[in-house]
Amino acid sequence: MCRQGDVVSIVGFHNSTPEMKFVSRSSLVLTINIDKTTETDLQSAVEAAGKVFAKEKLEVIDFTSHIDLSKEPGHYVISWEINGEASEQVLGECCNCLDKSFVNNGYITSHKDNSIGPLEFQLVRTGTFQKILEHSVGLGAAVNQYKTPRCVGAANTAVLQILTQNVVKIYFSTAF
Repeated sequence: MCRQGDVVSIVGFHNSTPEMKFVSRSSLVLTINIDKTTETDLQSAVEAAGKVFAKEKLEVIDFTSHIDLSKEPGHYVISWEINGEASEQVLGECCNCLDKSFVNNGYITSHKDNSIGPLEFQLVRTGTFQKILEHSVGLGAAVNQYKTPRCVGAANTAVLQILTQNVVKIYFSTAF
């Protein structure tokens, strides 16, 4: 049974009724190979890594993610805006914690066979997510209805550009 918002493809017709093939659930946000990472999985990973920050009296202001297929193998990119200054050690620990927190079998298997590269953790400047909000409002989104996208699709080049232009530090996971 398909849910509203699921992705399907039309594979043919029976008389005038379309025959559909299920492609993916709408809650899926990140996928490169056989991994199927949902928004819930992403939120859980951010919360787990956020506990490392909480020990240092720091907090995550906002976050988003996307996949980077510009190099082989592709990998997940998680971008955080934080309050305060974190040490290199804490940021590296957060990066590894994020990577280890994606526990779905497809992600783990893809790491083992090198179908997915190490997770990239980006720290962005204060105000980056405000710029993304302003961009969305400029395109007609209502401020009171706006939600930060938890996954930025490849087609959303303007938001990816805002993120890229505001990166201050990059870490790659050494967890796998």
